[in-house]
Parts: sequence; structure tokens; C-alpha cells
Amino acid sequence: MAGPLPSVKEPHLAGRWYPLAPAELAQSVRGLLAAGGSPRPGVVAVVPHAAYQYSGPTAAHGFAAAGAGVRRAIVLAPSHFAHFRGAALLPMSGYRTPLGVVPIDAEATAVLARVPLVRPNPAVFMREHALEIQLPLLQGLAPECALVPLLVGSLEPGDAAALAAALRSLLVPGTLLVASSDLTHYGRRFDYLPVPPTDAATVAAAVRRLDEGALEHIVARDADGFVAYVERTGATICGRSPIEVVLRALPAGARGERLAYTTSLEVTGDYEHTVSYAAVAFTVVG
Repeated sequence: MAGPLPSVKEPHLAGRWYPLAPAELAQSVRGLLAAGGSPRPGVVAVVPHAAYQYSGPTAAHGFAAAGAGVRRAIVLAPSHFAHFRGAALLPMSGYRTPLGVVPIDAEATAVLARVPLVRPNPAVFMREHALEIQLPLLQGLAPECALVPLLVGSLEPGDAAALAAALRSLLVPGTLLVASSDLTHYGRRFDYLPVPPTDAATVAAAVRRLDEGALEHIVARDADGFVAYVERTGATICGRSPIEVVLRALPAGARGERLAYTTSLEVTGDYEHTVSYAAVAFTVVG
């Protein structure tokens, strides 16, 4: 990045992936969260990150499960455009959306910055959508909530466990841990065609089978099984690394629950290219 570093990250998805006008966005978020279901105690969530017209209702299930007692959210998102090892922090004081500025938790950021795999790197956040898309929903859920934004790059063996150990120290009551990830990306555009695109029913069934296998490991908190499944099937799960880290960070006794599942095929009717979305909550008691 050239020039002085700004103190607040400006939004780049407003008006494209979610409404630009504050009143319209606030109304949209209220509606999504109201339809998202009931809260659970001490939730950790896996939520999708497409435009709200595609995955907003599904993501809202994950946030609604957390309830209104959230004071801090640690959001792990994959890096779609920049390649690096480990994880990147946003060294700014806040992240703006049309609903206002979400303050970044400087104390928690400083804790993570001491982890060898974690580096401040504002450049990798500039085009990334997987983190920003979660913020209006977070603001609607908990307007005073602080944010710990973390983009996850490539991970070598042992890296996910090291990141998870650092995150575990921050999982105090009132902290929501979020893995931002879509599920299977099907089609030539994604270089993934486990079945030919013959018709919508065939594609939908094949994609659902792939997603069900991944979700089975996620809900069971089976990080090793999830990693092996993705490697075996080649499943194009863009946030597989954030999901792995979150699964390894879960405290003993956390219980997983699948809250919602849908695909872009159901919205667009395009069976040659489709992306899947799911929301999973992990209830942590005690």
C-alpha cells in the first residue's frame, strides 16, 4: 500500500453485495436476524460469505444463534486474492460499514500479533470480501461489539493447531468465534466438475452429497477427518483453513449443530455453476 496507513478500513462491498443506504441495510439485517432462529449459550459459528441475496439468510442463522450478549467477535476468513502463509491482522482502529465503524480490539490483536504465524498486513484486506460481508450482520446482532479480523492464508502441518492455541486463550464469555466459509464451488469456473452438468437435479444431488460429507465432520468437531475429507474429495471449500483452525480451537464439550443449508442454484437456477452455503453453531456450556 502506498501512502500513510488509514486508521479505518472503508467498505468496498456496500451497494454491491449488501445495501449501501444505512436505513435499507439496517432493515435488511433486522429481517435476516429475526428469521435466523433462537440464541444458544456461548456460540462458535461457521457462516458463509456470499452476497446477501445468496447466503444472507443462511449466515444470519449462525449470528442469530449467538444472541445479543456478544462483546467481541473474532472472525477468521480465507484470503481469496493474496497468497501468504499463516494469518494476517488488520492494523487499524476500525472497519466501516454503512451502519458505522466496528472498532478493532487492539488488546486482542496485540496478543495474536505475538504469534509467529500472524503478521499485520493491511494490503491483503483491501479486496477481500469474506470478512467484510459478516460485519453488518454482526453490527445488527451486537452494535457495540469489537472486532478481531483475521485473514488466513496457506497453512503447513501444525500451523492450524498453533493458531488455534492462540485463539483459545481469547475465548472468554462474550467472545464469538466465527469461521467465514462457503462450501462446494461447482462448475468449470471453479475447475471442479465431480459430475457433468447434465441437469439441475443431478448437480444439486452431487453437490449436496459432497457438502453432507464435509458437514458431518464439521458438526462432529472432527478436524482431522475434515482435512482428510477435503483432500480426498478435492471439495472446493474456500474457507477450509479457517474451519480447521476453529475446529481445533473449540473447547472440550462443545456441541455442533447444523442450522441451515442452501445453494446459489436455488436462487439463480444456474446448475452449471453453483456455490453451497451452510451455517453451523457450536454450543459451549460452562
